[in-house]
Amino acid sequence: MDNITPTIPARLTSRVRNVFAPRASLDAQNAWNLYGDIFWFGVLFAVWQSFLSVFTIRLGGSDTHVGLLAALPALAAIFASIPGSRLVEREKKPLSVLLRAGALHRVGFLAIGFAPFFFAGNRADVVIIVFGLASVASAIANVAFTTMFARAVQPADRPRVVSLRNVLLGIATTATALIGGHFLDLVTFPTNYQFLFAIAFLASMLSIYYLARIRFAAKSDAPEAPAQESRGARGFIAMLRAHPSYIQFTLAAIVIHLALFFSIPLYSIYWVRTLHATEGWVGLITTVQSATTIFFFPIWGRWSARLGNRATIALSGMAIAGYPLFTVLAPSLEWLLLVAFWGGAMSPGISIALFNGLLEVTPEKNRASFIVAFNTLVNIAAFLAPMFSSSLTGFISVPILLLIGAALRFIGAAMVMRG
Repeated sequence: MDNITPTIPARLTSRVRNVFAPRASLDAQNAWNLYGDIFWFGVLFAVWQSFLSVFTIRLGGSDTHVGLLAALPALAAIFASIPGSRLVEREKKPLSVLLRAGALHRVGFLAIGFAPFFFAGNRADVVIIVFGLASVASAIANVAFTTMFARAVQPADRPRVVSLRNVLLGIATTATALIGGHFLDLVTFPTNYQFLFAIAFLASMLSIYYLARIRFAAKSDAPEAPAQESRGARGFIAMLRAHPSYIQFTLAAIVIHLALFFSIPLYSIYWVRTLHATEGWVGLITTVQSATTIFFFPIWGRWSARLGNRATIALSGMAIAGYPLFTVLAPSLEWLLLVAFWGGAMSPGISIALFNGLLEVTPEKNRASFIVAFNTLVNIAAFLAPMFSSSLTGFISVPILLLIGAALRFIGAAMVMRG
């Protein structure tokens, strides 16, 4: 009896060891760490995207508060990205900027969860203030991450890594939204949210652990050569204008961001105030949308490679115009599950094409500066659009505003196609 078939526990143990064993190459190891990062961050992302606005409404927040939740990350990026880019370009170990800023961002959500415990009044205002501070850290971390990603992942591997990261994000978001929504319905408010935010914080710190394990090739260990262009406004603009493909891509992105972000704060307002959705329903809607993206990210990745980034943005943008339109046409909460499926199927194209397109049109030299210029411009659009739409809810009904948002998305996508 020398050849004994391994037992099931032995086979499982072997597979677990293989999963966590070091990868064969530096590129493979970096990809593995990026997968671990996005999966655990996905837990926090689900709580943020699915329940933060509902939490704010439950605390007595107004439509303006909900609009601020959609707009503050963009506002923070406008003012914090330039200092962040300089930190990244000057820091000998730019990964340390990412780790510090990322950790501060995650701590902010832990503080948000416990805001009702420490404050008896104006609790929605406290949530907005803390979220704004966390958004500043997030803006710096985003610049550092994009710069790090360009160094850690080879150009040929980026579509595959980005696609799989989005699939993993969808899996984590789907599971968290489904379980979190049911949990919030079962446990008394605000203890339910405090516990959920604490779990999300702990999971997101595991993503920091994986980011800390990323390593660069020997030739990339040295810091970037200092920029030769003037840091004055005139010199900075001249540097950008020297790359017309970058300018064209940025203008297209501004148009599409204006159209997309106009509708974002309106969904939770419509679900909770008009359709009287519970946290369980909000979680279920998010679950369907996130689960759908898991299957459609690889499909859009292939389409993007064939069509090109601009055509992918335009096609996906026209299709996603149906999301606010179908939301208004849905006669009940049950129909919103089909709407969520449509949104999950159509939206990945924009995410893939915007990220890959930005890396494609930014030169290696001064990449952080090009990225921050792009982020600043599109975030101005992302800040103004939701603030404008949420400020109109006192004068125009939310369904009408959603229809306006659908029209803006279609027009924006058409402009991108013609650009």
